[in-house]
Amino acid sequence: MLKSSLKAFLLRRLHAREEIVSRVSTRVLGQGVPRRLTWRFDQEQDDLKKYMESCRRGKFEYCFSASVSQPVLYGSAYAFMINSMIDGFENEDSVQAWIDHFDAFQSDDGLFRDPLLAGDAFEHRGEWGEGWGARHLAAHMIIPYARAGRMPRREFGFLEPLYKAEALENWLSRFHFRDNLWSQSNFIMNLYSVLQYERDARKNADASACVEKIKDWLRQRQNPQTGLWHENPLETRSQKNDAIRAAYHYYPLFEYDREPSYSTDETIDVILQTQNSWGAFEHEERPAGACEDIDALDPLLRFSRRTGYRRNDVKIAAERSLVWVLSCKNADGGSSSMPEHGFAYGAHPLTTSQPGESNLFASWFRTLTLAYLCEFLELDNGFHLGRYPGYEIKFEPSESNPRGGRQA
Repeated sequence: MLKSSLKAFLLRRLHAREEIVSRVSTRVLGQGVPRRLTWRFDQEQDDLKKYMESCRRGKFEYCFSASVSQPVLYGSAYAFMINSMIDGFENEDSVQAWIDHFDAFQSDDGLFRDPLLAGDAFEHRGEWGEGWGARHLAAHMIIPYARAGRMPRREFGFLEPLYKAEALENWLSRFHFRDNLWSQSNFIMNLYSVLQYERDARKNADASACVEKIKDWLRQRQNPQTGLWHENPLETRSQKNDAIRAAYHYYPLFEYDREPSYSTDETIDVILQTQNSWGAFEHEERPAGACEDIDALDPLLRFSRRTGYRRNDVKIAAERSLVWVLSCKNADGGSSSMPEHGFAYGAHPLTTSQPGESNLFASWFRTLTLAYLCEFLELDNGFHLGRYPGYEIKFEPSESNPRGGRQA
């Protein structure tokens, strides 16, 4: 009886896997390719506006996805960031009204808390990690404030314990580069992004000292052969994926300060090795999520612009990725993190989406990826990218190309 049940379970899983692979392949060929051939910025803009409107429940209140019951701050933050990339806001009064809305969620310690998301996971007391929750949200919220040219009403007091050199050293000593590289890196990015914002917006000398310490600490641990952060050899695709996804969380620390950490030709080589036949950056015949794709593409495109190494190969990879990213769009006008799959952000019911349904996180991250691809491939577009700590750092208008290729 047990063997029969197990066999039936495995057959169901195998059938589901084959079905999803078939459906994703159909999306890439039937939707991604045609969308690439006919892509126009104004249509992309209209689609995203339509999708955001389907999630809107008030002037500033947005649901994470159209199917969830209540709007949350994460949804509003992503709606602001999407709109600011594709369109902008009518006037200064509308921008200030958005900032007033965000200010209402800021706690005394500087973190932003939505009562609907309250709980151990949001406060980083659970096992979900640093890819969702209070510190993660703070690293997102600085983008709307920086774009608006405003400061949150309260300082980020939660950073103060790290202003003592010994405390920062003890905190950094918790991390290693042997395994689980990706899961650790989000924690560091969440904090250094806010530290950079505090340094620049409030001229906070303590925050500046912390940023320099973290940069020195990371420089000392960057692998000179690959430009990534790892102690063990990168022998398998999984190991390469893990190292690339972790490095994505470290590179912006240097890129924002215009002090690029060293990148090697092998960094580009390693990233190119992880692209699959769909154009996603995952194992073969496995769809990648919005995180996995931008984690690989952001450094790949930046480093290729900077060095010119394997420029044609990177251009081909970028074109394939563009088809893939466009295949992740849905009929509702937004995007899925992983097509044909649902999404459980922080395992919270108000930050989830169903299979085949878009969500505002994926729509924001895939739109940012699309904007980077358009810039690299020199496609006509109207994206408004900014230069902010952490996630959104526009390409430099002109970067040196020591290999003699055309400057981007």
